[in-house]
Amino acid sequence: MKKIKIIFYILSLFSGNSIAQPMGWQVIGDKNNVSLDSLNAHQGKYCLKIGPNAMIVKEFIVSPLSILQFNVYVKCSDEKTRAYSFIRFYDTLHRELLEYKSGPLSSLKFRQTGNYTEAPPFTEYARIGVIGDSSHGYVYADSLEAEFNIGKPDMQNKPLCNLDEYMRPFWKSDTIFNETVLMYSEKNEPAKGSLLFMPSEILSVKSFDLNTEYKKGIDYSIDAGNITRLSSSIMPFRSDTSFDRKNNFAWYNLQSQWVVITYTHHDQWKEKKPFYKGNLMPNTISKLKSGSPLKIVAYGMSITRGLNVSSYDSIPPYMPTYIELFARELQKKYNNPHIAVYNAGLPGALVSWGADYADKYINPLNPDLVIIDFGMNDFWRYTPEEFKKYIQIIINKVKAGNVNTEFLLLANMDFDPDYILDSDKNKHFYVSNMQGYKKVLNEFETKRIISLDMTSLSDILYQKKKARDCISNPLHPNDYMARWYAQSMVALFSK
Repeated sequence: MKKIKIIFYILSLFSGNSIAQPMGWQVIGDKNNVSLDSLNAHQGKYCLKIGPNAMIVKEFIVSPLSILQFNVYVKCSDEKTRAYSFIRFYDTLHRELLEYKSGPLSSLKFRQTGNYTEAPPFTEYARIGVIGDSSHGYVYADSLEAEFNIGKPDMQNKPLCNLDEYMRPFWKSDTIFNETVLMYSEKNEPAKGSLLFMPSEILSVKSFDLNTEYKKGIDYSIDAGNITRLSSSIMPFRSDTSFDRKNNFAWYNLQSQWVVITYTHHDQWKEKKPFYKGNLMPNTISKLKSGSPLKIVAYGMSITRGLNVSSYDSIPPYMPTYIELFARELQKKYNNPHIAVYNAGLPGALVSWGADYADKYINPLNPDLVIIDFGMNDFWRYTPEEFKKYIQIIINKVKAGNVNTEFLLLANMDFDPDYILDSDKNKHFYVSNMQGYKKVLNEFETKRIISLDMTSLSDILYQKKKARDCISNPLHPNDYMARWYAQSMVALFSK
């Protein structure tokens, strides 16, 4: 299903006091208590007036695990009346799978209410509605806006990059393919960038979309592990003055502004690297080796979903998300085509949301392996101890539904070190939370639970290169960092 946005105002499509079928609204309860009102409209000429013992709902076809949001304006006739908006998800047998309900609203002026969430597995359709709780007052509803399949591209683009090359582990390959570098100028000096390894031979320097190849001596020069943009070059670059250095949490977007460099090297990776932990994951490894069906659920936030990876943003070279790369490489290494992946990442999600709804989003799929990926939205508020508590709730809820499920816990990449100013009194709290999450996740390791420390790996990369070589914005990886995720995850399951 394509991405769809609907803006719906209340029109005069009524028959008496009941809503006409072309409108698409349904009245549940006392149909005589829902009518058209021309005196209290928020936009246009009319709104809906909802009395006691009635609610209005509008039904929409919704894809499972798709992202959606809706907003509707409501107000009450008096201060004692309470209004609520809700969204309910149903399967093909019309069974309710999950409901999200707003808090009570009692405003005498129109206020916006709604929800941003994702549909649970096996969703067939959803009902968006408004209801009141008074025995005497009225609720007025108007201006419903709904958007479905958020983030889903209108068409699936074929990757323009060689995924087999992209999945060769950085730490043990003598050839690095399309390493991203943000050419960066400081104090009006020529723009420069650093490579992860000392190159033996530069094989190519290209634009991020791979359409333009730059020439040595015309566009760039190489000095040891550094690349410098020449004044005659058409290579993209960013200057230090193009970034906001005065304001806390200054946002930026680097999508497609890097150059990508392919080169050979003879260096040995001497830093921390992922290693095989398959001995702790007997069910997953057994199914991989035997060619049996393996069901993987990824549960987390925007990084999990793939936000700002080129395929998600519909930008060449359309590299798949780290979850897709991980599954594809497992299929290849184990010659097992029976690997199914379900991405339940909700952009913006907190680990507390994950704990509240784990049984609704994970258990219906009966997964063999669950990837739990939270943290980037949590460091603002949750201490490592609180974070650990929520992760434990997720694990417990999933185990209650399937005792043989195994878990891969991801400690996320670090945010851009320049994102939070030193003057921020909470900076130590934020940084210590991110660093603490990797420690508490590692404490979970036991049979059927393993962890991957992307926090430490990202910190190493930020020291050897620039953080902005590796990220699309302060909180999301680019294609290069997403490959580190995927390659590291595969290393945990293959020797």
